Amino acid sequence: MPSGEPPGPTTRPRKALTRFMAYVWPYAGLITAATVAGLFKFVLPSTMALAFKFLTDRLVSTFQPQGGVPGGDIVVRSIDALLGRVATWGPPSWDTPWGRFNVLMVLLLVVYAFWAASIYYRSYLAQLGGHRTMLDLRTDLYEHLTKLSHSYFQTRQSGAIVSRLMADIALAQNFVGTAMTNIWMDLVSCVFYVYVLFSMDVPLAWASLAVFPLYVLTMRGFGAATKDSTHALQEAMESFSGDVQERIGGIHLVKSFTAERREVRHFFAGARRLFDLTMRNVVLTALSNTVVQWLTQMATLAVIWYGGYRLITGQTSVGTVVAFILLLRELYFPVNRMSELNTVLQNSIAAIERVFEVFDIEPDVKEVANPRRLGEPRGAITFENVTFGYGNGPVLKNVNLDIRPGEVVALVGRSGAGKSSLVQLVPRFYDPQSGTVKFDGVDVRELSLRDYRANIGIVAQETLLLSGTARENILYGKPNATDEELERAAKAAHAHEFITALPEGYDTLLGERGARLSGGQRQRIALARAFLRDPRVLILDEATSALDSESEALIQRSLAELMRGRTSIVIAHRLSTILHADRIVTLDAGQLVEVGPHAELLAKGGTYAQLYRTQFAGAQ
Repeated sequence: MPSGEPPGPTTRPRKALTRFMAYVWPYAGLITAATVAGLFKFVLPSTMALAFKFLTDRLVSTFQPQGGVPGGDIVVRSIDALLGRVATWGPPSWDTPWGRFNVLMVLLLVVYAFWAASIYYRSYLAQLGGHRTMLDLRTDLYEHLTKLSHSYFQTRQSGAIVSRLMADIALAQNFVGTAMTNIWMDLVSCVFYVYVLFSMDVPLAWASLAVFPLYVLTMRGFGAATKDSTHALQEAMESFSGDVQERIGGIHLVKSFTAERREVRHFFAGARRLFDLTMRNVVLTALSNTVVQWLTQMATLAVIWYGGYRLITGQTSVGTVVAFILLLRELYFPVNRMSELNTVLQNSIAAIERVFEVFDIEPDVKEVANPRRLGEPRGAITFENVTFGYGNGPVLKNVNLDIRPGEVVALVGRSGAGKSSLVQLVPRFYDPQSGTVKFDGVDVRELSLRDYRANIGIVAQETLLLSGTARENILYGKPNATDEELERAAKAAHAHEFITALPEGYDTLLGERGARLSGGQRQRIALARAFLRDPRVLILDEATSALDSESEALIQRSLAELMRGRTSIVIAHRLSTILHADRIVTLDAGQLVEVGPHAELLAKGGTYAQLYRTQFAGAQ
């Protein structure tokens, strides 16, 4: 399997479920308490049917034992014994048919008060356990995502990644909040009701359970199809979410090319596919529920039919038949819910598998077990026989370059020459396929990533701002900086003036990706962030590309100050911006072809001189 690719169908469901249960285990007490409360919720309503049976078969018969007459079963005897014991606590009137009936009704009031409390705690505790589990799982997944290599994010849409982090984990929550508690509640409830039914009338109990094997066949038949359907639906949702987020983020491109209608058609095609998959899932769920509901009615019909026969022939009592009909509803309610639960369970398992597929992806760039810590960094960077590519052949070929501490090195070359790829190896966003990148003479793969990257500041061509305030964006480089340090960095980047002119100054919300600012303003915010970080190594990738000539002239002076005493690597297509560099490195087709100061390279008349003459001839 290629590094950085998801394992896909090779992930075993049982393995994923076992790993998921490790997140559930810390909250097993909450889930157990919710299950116990749920048992009371679903078992206590049986008291109504049993009370009615006792009323018809015992109290209505003028408080006389019926001996061998049907109705004198364990249910009647148990209720009779309970009421007899309670009657001893009160006046003689409590030991009459009417008195016992009143006592029975009061006990039912207490039972249903307890039942109401069990409803609340069953829901609250189950949701509490589920949400805590999801909080832990979502946090760990996000942490894992932050450790994945750049290659993972370059080959996937951001919306698709967010879909797994949010939608899939939300779906997985049903396994805890609903499935885990309901399974035990329903199983124990079914066992309880089956016991009560058999204690009242064995032949009638067998008749009421005649359709039960068909329930099992229905759940097995629809379960696998539902799981496959849900997995396909989640995959489609991930792709669709990523596509929509990408289009919304590039709405300016859509409008500039008047592609609104084309995008609406594209959106409809994706939404239609999602609709078809959703309806397939709906059909499977509806068919499963329909069969289950029909079987429930057939079970009730069987009890009425056979119970009527036994009642007419004197083999059972009216109270028993009525109690059976009432209890069957309570019995088949958890059975029906287990059928619906089968769908929820398959949906959750499909989501859990997708979540742990991400956990199974290993980053290409890994930290060694016992990384070396940096002392006082000097900033020397060395490339030794470095070859690097993204999987479609090498982008850099056998590059050797030694950058001295405090030196300003500029990288030039045509588009695709490998400039950006070379600088991405410096902060170890990627590792070379062969060769070594060293920092202060130490292989960067032996250093602590956090410690090492803390000494590197990057200002990229594509400025990325977060949807917070100007203050928050600048402080991202150094969260504990003082207001004086913040303002000093903004002034150095020539950003202070326009920031203070904003409605809320430094506390003005900048919008998503800094949408309320111009391109030049966004880049100056990014430069202020780099100033505040005060790194040992500075990487400028077209850092002034979005600035007008006046702003660029101002910032070039600031950059010269910022680069003083630091190791600086500068990428610039406008060669006029790198004339001050100590050395200029020319790349061509991934190979280092020239190294030297501007005047020397220009005098050689090689690749750099050709680029220089071409650019300035075009300008003239």
